[in-house]
Amino acid sequence: MDTKKIGAFLKLLRKERRLTQEQLAENFCVSGRSVSRWETGTNLPDLSILIEIAEFYDVEVKEILDGERRSGIMDQETKETLSKVADYSKLEKEKAVKAGSIAFGLTFSFCAAVIVIQLIVTGKLAVVAGETIVLLVGGAVYIGAMVYHGVWEMWPGFKSTLWTDALVGAGCAAVFSVAFAVCCIRLGISASQAVHSVVLFFIGVAAASFAVLRILAYCNRKRKAGHMG
Repeated sequence: MDTKKIGAFLKLLRKERRLTQEQLAENFCVSGRSVSRWETGTNLPDLSILIEIAEFYDVEVKEILDGERRSGIMDQETKETLSKVADYSKLEKEKAVKAGSIAFGLTFSFCAAVIVIQLIVTGKLAVVAGETIVLLVGGAVYIGAMVYHGVWEMWPGFKSTLWTDALVGAGCAAVFSVAFAVCCIRLGISASQAVHSVVLFFIGVAAASFAVLRILAYCNRKRKAGHMG
């Protein structure tokens, strides 16, 4: 499959309709950058969008994939079959993403719980330092890969908003603040100093968690827009 030839053909079809990349992008609810990537052969449209493009230009999907006109238009049976294939592919992808998100969430939560318990029992940060670093690095790599492919979701049904991200950040901060408070008590820090330190710790972790979640949501939206191309 010659992606450059396909891109050139898509560009030709667009110019025949006297449309700009931005106008075409608006018609298919994608970014102008996505259309540009289609036409340069850097990326190809998803199957569902490819069917819509074929219908829009009155050409066959096969003609687009060949990068040149043949004859006739796509028959109804072919369109229905391709639409079902596109829906099936999308469903399978969503199932895989959900399964991966659930597995990651359970594993991460279990490991974090073990670290917190060790921290409470021993009262020594040094004991869990190595485990914490490994957990954070592993989590960052996994999330980074998911975001790169535009499929990151914290858990099925989760919608990243300012409110939900703030709530999740506060929840994470609260859990680790309890463990930090126990450490402060075990280290013999005075009550006033412990409260002050725990409050600052809570604010710092909550703010950092919120910022990370917001960045992840932004990057995920950008990658999704790009992968629609």
